[in-house]
Amino acid sequence: MGRYAGVIAQYDGRLALVREQYEGWDAAYWNLPSGAVEVGERPADGAVRELREETGLRVDADALELVWTTHAVEAGRTLSRSWNYVVSVSDPSFAIDDPDGSVMDAQWFSRADAVRLLRHVPYPPIAVPTVGYLADGVRADWTFTLAAESWRWEFPKVQG
Repeated sequence: MGRYAGVIAQYDGRLALVREQYEGWDAAYWNLPSGAVEVGERPADGAVRELREETGLRVDADALELVWTTHAVEAGRTLSRSWNYVVSVSDPSFAIDDPDGSVMDAQWFSRADAVRLLRHVPYPPIAVPTVGYLADGVRADWTFTLAAESWRWEFPKVQG
């Protein structure tokens, strides 16, 4: 099972997005800084590391606020789990050092522009919860089910 963590980094009312190309995607898209949580690493620590690698932005894990989780399931088997956080940064300077080489750019966007760009991410387990949180403040535990090569989801269980 894959474990992933993502971060909505905020500065002066703007959100940091990275332009990246994943192997399974048809093009490069603007996305949240995110990536795999390494073996033995806590999700919050993975989120901090991924944010630093993909943007150069630095935060402490204690400053992160968990805003949603995602489970991706196929035939009753969990494919992946992700934890997604929000944090404010004090230094907005970007310095990409992505060891995977998938991040091509990092920029600050207004919330409205970020929502517009994130709607295009071709992977619903990333796009749907992110847009739900940014556009409507939805904090939830999401479950996405892959069946017949398409994703299904129901309105999630909203967090307390």
